[in-house]
Amino acid sequence: IGQVYAVRLWTGEDVVVKVVRPGTEIIFEQDIEILTDMAAWAAQHTALGKLYNLPVLIEEFAHTIRAEFDYISEARNVESFARNFETDPSIYIPKIFWDQTTRHVITLERVAGVKINDLAGLDAAGIDRREVAENLMHFALRQIFEFGLYHADPHAGNFFVQPDASLAVIDFGMVGRLNQHLKRTFLGVALAIERKDTD
Repeated sequence: IGQVYAVRLWTGEDVVVKVVRPGTEIIFEQDIEILTDMAAWAAQHTALGKLYNLPVLIEEFAHTIRAEFDYISEARNVESFARNFETDPSIYIPKIFWDQTTRHVITLERVAGVKINDLAGLDAAGIDRREVAENLMHFALRQIFEFGLYHADPHAGNFFVQPDASLAVIDFGMVGRLNQHLKRTFLGVALAIERKDTD
């Protein structure tokens, strides 16, 4: 969807600029049209299609990806996470440069660090892996149980480990939200795991 560039602004800040690739929205919509037709056919003619509601899955997929084309929405997500973790020294969310952000261009403070899955790099930097793991779990648990707003694309490329084992987190194009009922359900599951209560 996007191309990412390392840039220095005229004002001197080092930033990352992500730009929607020209023409990708058109290609995506054509692909979704094809997938929608295939899902409708499968729902009528295959056992798998009858078992799963494939058209609804395609709709949900399309909705999620369409949101990734809107960098204003992503910038708002970044600001929500920044507010949620502003007093948390274990998590860093980069700053948005709103004057250089549009629906198809997002400009963020450039962050660096060791990739979270670069074990040799973590060891070479003298960073305690256990502390990194604790910070990552802390990030996940606060999102689910406290805020009900979570990063829905948490692959290793989106986490940069800092020298103090804190995490700089990037790429908030996909986020999810949990209502109070789901938060309570997850809490019940977590408590059951802790108590070894399979029922």
